[in-house]
Amino acid sequence: MAKNEQSAVRHTLILEDRARMTLSGVNEVRGFSDTVISLKTGMGELVIKGRALNIGKLNTDTGELCISGEFTSAVYSKSRNSGGIFEGLFK
Repeated sequence: MAKNEQSAVRHTLILEDRARMTLSGVNEVRGFSDTVISLKTGMGELVIKGRALNIGKLNTDTGELCISGEFTSAVYSKSRNSGGIFEGLFK
């Protein structure tokens, strides 16, 4: 899938019983551990925190991601440009 097509994919997040999360519109998994998963989505950066987090299914063609574990937070932020470490200091 081309980059323009991938960013146009609708982003959804479904949380079931605080134990299963299904996402669509995921462009990239930036990093993961059993307590934090960092993603790039069409809606910006998404950081998911919890305990015993496990990526069960990842489809890079469709942008679908399934995660299990005990979720404590999901926080969105705008995608960061490559402005360097001082970008936020001089706004």
